[in-house]
Amino acid sequence: MQSAMVVTWTQPIPGREEKALAYGAEVMEFWGKRASEGKCSPPEMFFSERGTGLWMVKGDRDTLLQVHDSDEARLLTLKGELLLEGFCLDFFYAGDAAADYMTRYATALSTIG
Repeated sequence: MQSAMVVTWTQPIPGREEKALAYGAEVMEFWGKRASEGKCSPPEMFFSERGTGLWMVKGDRDTLLQVHDSDEARLLTLKGELLLEGFCLDFFYAGDAAADYMTRYATALSTIG
């Protein structure tokens, strides 16, 4: 099932800006390696001029969940929570899986009237 793992944040925690930059490089290295192994797309980072940001990888949902459940990825998640305000990690349906989700949602909605 096509999926995207998306991480968002509002800004670095004051006083931890340099560590947040190093964290970004660490994220790119970890997920870039997983991409080279064929487990996901290359990681993409996005920043707004206000300082908010997000990064994401796309891939098979089960594969992304398996990688995310590794000790190294869990450590990255914990670091993100300690370095970035409003840190949020979530999994999204993507591609055909998003269309399938919308169909299931409409079906469920019709059953509750």
